[in-house]
Amino acid sequence: MKISLRQLNYVIAASRHGSISKAAAEMSISTSSILSAIDAFEEEFNIQLFVRRRSKGLTTTEAGQRAVSKTIQLLDEAAAYAEDLRGSGPDLRGELRVGAFTSISPSIAPLVIRDLRVSYPELTVHLNEGDMMSIQHSLRDGSVDALITYDAGLWPEFSHETLANAPPHAVLSANDPLAKKQVISLRDLSDRSLLLLNLPQSRNYVRSLFEQAGVTSGPIQKLESFEMVRSAAAAELGVAILNIRPPYDTTYSGLSVTCRPLEETGKSPNIVLATRSGNRISRRTKAFADQCKRFFDTAQAQNLFVRKP
Repeated sequence: MKISLRQLNYVIAASRHGSISKAAAEMSISTSSILSAIDAFEEEFNIQLFVRRRSKGLTTTEAGQRAVSKTIQLLDEAAAYAEDLRGSGPDLRGELRVGAFTSISPSIAPLVIRDLRVSYPELTVHLNEGDMMSIQHSLRDGSVDALITYDAGLWPEFSHETLANAPPHAVLSANDPLAKKQVISLRDLSDRSLLLLNLPQSRNYVRSLFEQAGVTSGPIQKLESFEMVRSAAAAELGVAILNIRPPYDTTYSGLSVTCRPLEETGKSPNIVLATRSGNRISRRTKAFADQCKRFFDTAQAQNLFVRKP
């Protein structure tokens, strides 16, 4: 094979960005180097990777998508091979890129990364937050090495390991009369405005809870951030259903919420660590995965979840 691993990385960058200029900027090289890598790949394997449109950049062909997937797998294997040859000493250095679902990331990822840095101070972890679709695309195209996310809506092409179960709970004002109840039924919420985090997977999940219970929710208000949902609930603008409880019940507004387990939990989602299937993960990714498992064994992690007594 005449094409180099470096050129393969250039091809992957071009596919990821759909743009030669953006790929060149990411790799800190000239656009001619990206073009040369694409030409070399297409000549080497007799395949058209991209359709090139002046106004729309690069569109990966169907055959190109299969080739890119295989190439990412090869590059993962090459990275693991290089790590093996360097030995299995205790030191890990370099960079690791992790994607995280935006509503759970702040309560988990910083703590895992902090503790990982104690063991491996020369390892830098970059965090890429997003909704379910965007972070899965970033794992597929090689932008990140692993995901912390829910298993609900996870694409079957990925391998995943369960870290914790995350049952839903109701979030309401500390002054709400329902706060006196130890467990809340969805029927208790049917006449209340429902505050929804405006992410596709989150919206669909909460609506499915009501549908499975045969309960009609109250008027729906969509909000754009996890903390805005909590602040709106604290201000008695409605009730919310979430799966993660931050360490403090005081919101950005200074008002407090109360969290109560739901009677009807349905099939609760799991928090998982997802990786690309079919290849070995790097030592850096494994170290991160092991640290995640240690974190979820702590009391601090268990306090993120509201369970029925």
